[in-house]
Amino acid sequence: MSTFAVFGMTRDVALAEARKKVSTTRRDDSGQRLQLTPQEWQQACEERADKIMASKRVKQLSPLYDAPQYAEQFIAIARRTLDCRELQIKAKSVLLDAQGEPLKDKKTGAPKVGLQPFGSKAA
Repeated sequence: MSTFAVFGMTRDVALAEARKKVSTTRRDDSGQRLQLTPQEWQQACEERADKIMASKRVKQLSPLYDAPQYAEQFIAIARRTLDCRELQIKAKSVLLDAQGEPLKDKKTGAPKVGLQPFGSKAA
């Protein structure tokens, strides 16, 4: 069962997310929509990507791995080749409440499984 994944944010992921969110039009003073030039749109995407990189939000960057050493290798390669921040390994595990008891699904009664930070030297 694959249980380990790398979470964080890279400039490429932030830019891709910004390109999905930034509109290709803007409103002028009279309220009419104006088409942005490609240069204006690219600049708006870069500014949005800068905001994303400055925020604390993270996304899953890697596929699920069977062992933590593969996630550590992913982190090592990402740090060498990409502009990235807050890379950490998370593992699938049973979610616990404040008293340490497993959380149960209300419908099925099965324990809830989620991704939790994994204690590792590379994270």
